[in-house]
Amino acid sequence: AGAPAATGAPMAPAAAPPAPAAGMTPPPWSQAPAQGEARPQPPQARGQYGDSPAEDGPPSWVTEFSDDTAVADEAAAEAAIAAVAAPVNAPAAARAPLAPPHAYVVTPVPGLDWDGNWPALAAALPLRGVSQQLALQTELIDCHADADVNANAAVFRLRVPVDTLRASGNSDKLQAALQERFPGKRITVETEIGPVWYTASAEAKAAREERQRLAEAIVAGDPFVQELERTLGAFVVPGSVRPPV
Repeated sequence: AGAPAATGAPMAPAAAPPAPAAGMTPPPWSQAPAQGEARPQPPQARGQYGDSPAEDGPPSWVTEFSDDTAVADEAAAEAAIAAVAAPVNAPAAARAPLAPPHAYVVTPVPGLDWDGNWPALAAALPLRGVSQQLALQTELIDCHADADVNANAAVFRLRVPVDTLRASGNSDKLQAALQERFPGKRITVETEIGPVWYTASAEAKAAREERQRLAEAIVAGDPFVQELERTLGAFVVPGSVRPPV
């Protein structure tokens, strides 16, 4: 029997690849290989981080350290810088010894008819703002006044913890307030920078702390409070006790 006749339209030859643009060399894998030679394969797409799909992932230096480690390192560096800079930048008052070098002695000044209690006098002066803080935070070193009624000179030597308190004429305002307190005397205020202990501000703070301690002791010793603590397991909330004003 004869072979069946072919049916259908004849097959068109495969389309030739587009010709490269002028001046461009076609890639080797687009050219027909020579007889017995394997066709070159196009290079595979590179990954986001690596040079091949197998290396498509973050590099080792990204995963070796976490963000928490970096933050911790920055915090440690800042703490080290602060520790080194603190002794240099700290004010003189902050570097003062905790204990005063001498006991507080009130020395009367007969020439001014004054008992010599500087914290009480500083708290009573009619001052406001920074000039008031100058009076409250200074310590009296010495006070000289002529005992002769014909002599009218009096000098207050004060120690100031920070130089800012003496700025903008605050020393002049303090001197004017003392002049008003001691009329008939020519008052002069001399200041120096140094650590202070016996000031009106420190005395007021000590008085507040003593009132707080007494108030807490009264509440702790109250029989009703003690009964609640014993029978119901109650307790006084820390910081809730306030002394009367």
